[in-house]
Formats: sequence, structure tokens, C-alpha cells
Amino acid sequence: MNTKKFVHLSIGIFFSISTISLIVLMLMFIFVWQPIWTEGFKDFHTISGAIIKLNETAKPASLIAPEMLIEMKKMTGSMEQIEVSVNNMNYSVDHMGRAVTQQMQRMNYEVDQMGNKFSPSGMMPFNW
Repeated sequence: MNTKKFVHLSIGIFFSISTISLIVLMLMFIFVWQPIWTEGFKDFHTISGAIIKLNETAKPASLIAPEMLIEMKKMTGSMEQIEVSVNNMNYSVDHMGRAVTQQMQRMNYEVDQMGNKFSPSGMMPFNW
């Protein structure tokens, strides 16, 4: 009979501790975790709203991106053509500078030769 009472007492203690534990867990759920979850759902609502707005904003950009890439490739091609044109202009300007320098040197030489052919400088109204 003693063991039967002990078994019933053990079962009673077990169910009492289990019941008290469940009550504590339920109270924690209601008073502690529920407000945390509610705040989390509010944040989730805010975050999901932001994601939806971002999705609406990003869609037009994603639709335009291929066209922008095509335009950027065209601009790169135009820049390369401009670079070639500028290089050609630089070559032309350099060539023109050399030609002008040669012509100026030749003109100076010819003026000097003309001065040698004229009579002495005392007879001229101006001095070469």
C-alpha cells in the first residue's frame, strides 16, 4: 500500500509541477512575448511596406537599365570617335606649327639676303 501511495504522490507532484510550469509559460507568453511579437509584426509591416515601395521604384529602373546600357555603349563609341578627331587635330596643328616655323626661318633668311644686296646702310633711308 505504501508504494501505491508513493506512486500516486509522485504522479500528483509531477502533474502539479507540469501545471504550474504551463501556467508560468502561458503567463510569460501573454505578458512578455506577446508585446515583443506585436512590436515585431509592426516592424515587419513597416519593413514589408518599404520593400513593396522599393520594388515599385526598382521596377522602372530595371526596365530602363538595358536601354541605358545601349546608350552608354553609343556614348563610348562617340567618345572614341572624338578622341580620334582630337588626335588628328593635334597632328594637324603640330604639322602647321612646323610648317610656319620653316617658312619664318626661310623668310628671315631671304630678308637677310635682300639686305646684303642693297647698298650700304648709310645710303638707305632705313636700316635693315
